[in-house]
Amino acid sequence: MIGVTGATGHLGRRILDLLPDAVPIHRELPDRRLAGIIHTAAPDYRDTIEALRFRRFNEDLSIWTEFHRPDMIVCVGSWWEFATGTCEDLAYTRMKRAQARMFPNAVHVIPYSIYGDEPRPGRGFIPHLVNAINGNANIVGLSTELRDFIHVTDVALACIAGLYADPGTYAAATWEPISPANLAGEYNLTAPDYEEFPTAEPHYKHAPVPYWRHTIDLRDHIDAHLYSSGRGLSSHRSRT
Repeated sequence: MIGVTGATGHLGRRILDLLPDAVPIHRELPDRRLAGIIHTAAPDYRDTIEALRFRRFNEDLSIWTEFHRPDMIVCVGSWWEFATGTCEDLAYTRMKRAQARMFPNAVHVIPYSIYGDEPRPGRGFIPHLVNAINGNANIVGLSTELRDFIHVTDVALACIAGLYADPGTYAAATWEPISPANLAGEYNLTAPDYEEFPTAEPHYKHAPVPYWRHTIDLRDHIDAHLYSSGRGLSSHRSRT
């Protein structure tokens, strides 16, 4: 049986959807052995105090794995660990680096900018972009920073594939970075410049998870959601 930390989060919920026999792991760690662990839990990157406190949960989980010895451990990291910009010294980034050191024999999956189907307050540019294209929202600003947008289902599948990989660090990415401003421009949307904080320039320092590749194309995803709205495609996207 596979245990999933962060099971109420965006990624953890999707993993449980794809692994119906998996069980959620909460702050109270189970008093039994599990065959594998997928560690997706993480605090809000904007909450410095919680990021510092989260180290205690990582320590407890590390001790638990030493005692119960699951066959496979998959830890979800952050591409910020390998980016450049103002993200490097954030408590969240330091916590993720410390997490990697606590689980030296695990498979570490590094996801890039995860998006899903539903807008989340202050998170997830792609669903907000879809709403704006459909005329249901306004975009107040657009960043020119590069991002590698990858669907949450693809990241969940990368984590599951990681259960069968050799220990090491692997990426879950599309390797097709684009800025929010340029992506919005493909759909004839403009907005004032938005200065992101923290800033982070993505780098690709790891191979993809073995026997995994992303399957959801960003523009196909956007277009499919526009089509379902009844507004059509060709009137929105500039095709060159």
